[in-house]
Amino acid sequence: MNIKEMVDEFLVCPKCKGKLEMSVINETTAEGSCHESSILICRNCRVYYPIEDDIPVLLIDEAKTIDGID
Repeated sequence: MNIKEMVDEFLVCPKCKGKLEMSVINETTAEGSCHESSILICRNCRVYYPIEDDIPVLLIDEAKTIDGID
C-alpha cells in the first residue's frame, strides 16, 4: 500500500479527526536550494503535516499553517 492509499483510507487529522489531503510544495533550504516536499493538509484546521521519508509526521506540535500555500 502506498502513502496516497493510506491517506485516502486510514489517516485523519490528529487534531480534528478530519480528512487529510496529500499535496506537494516547493521549499527553499537554508542554503538557498529548492526541493519538493510532500505534505498532508487539513483544510478544517488550516494546517499541514510533513511527510519525511514516506512517513507522515502527524504530531500536532509539528503542524504548520497553510496560509500562503493554498
